[in-house]
Amino acid sequence: MRKIALICALVVAGCAGTRTSVVDPVNVPNLFEAATVLDSIWAHPVPSSIKAQVQLSMDSPIHSGTMMADISHRRGDSLLMAFTVRGLGIEVGRALVTRDSIFFYDRLAQSLHTADSNYPAIPAIFTVQDAIENMLALIRPTHQSHMQLEQVSDRLVLADTLQNRAYTVDPSIWRIIHVEQRDSTDTLIESLYFSDFFTVGEMQFPQRVVYRSPASDINAILHYRSIQINEPIVSMSLNLPSGVSRVSLPER
Repeated sequence: MRKIALICALVVAGCAGTRTSVVDPVNVPNLFEAATVLDSIWAHPVPSSIKAQVQLSMDSPIHSGTMMADISHRRGDSLLMAFTVRGLGIEVGRALVTRDSIFFYDRLAQSLHTADSNYPAIPAIFTVQDAIENMLALIRPTHQSHMQLEQVSDRLVLADTLQNRAYTVDPSIWRIIHVEQRDSTDTLIESLYFSDFFTVGEMQFPQRVVYRSPASDINAILHYRSIQINEPIVSMSLNLPSGVSRVSLPER
């Protein structure tokens, strides 16, 4: 497979422009049948890796604030984030997320904080099993007979009636732009929003990703400064110095 390597800086995004969201009825297949819409969503390839620079704003029980982060992630494998002070470029910490654990190295305090991978105060978009799909708006709902489809204005809404989950689709680019998970009482559990899509080559990327989880009291916003996909990632190390103390993150 031909390797794709894209570097998407904001200046490029500005030149490329965002995509409009006007439905062209000629290009909407089979009267919006759910299976055909799902096929169109699945037609977008999912990269094997991502390297990105983002501005991350987060409000959670363990941290609130805005910082820059360099993200390295292999699909289905570990995810590493190196955090720097916005405007100063000083690295203050690193976070490593694996399939079963989370490690956060506080460079200033010289301490390593650990927890299992389902720690509730970490945004679910960084769960390694589907981080690329969540960060690049490449979520792929499965084909199920209970999927229902309706048109709302110029959007399509796929409803998974068994999972109480709804996917809003922009048919001008055949990408999911909003995911909403509710419980059996119709209370919002979590949601993802993707916006400001820009095109480079044959792929579209969301410049802005918003994650909300009222159940976990977490809000996070990713604003991409640059994106590289399918680039080899040699190492995802915390680069810990000797003598670092270990601290278990408290359970909520």
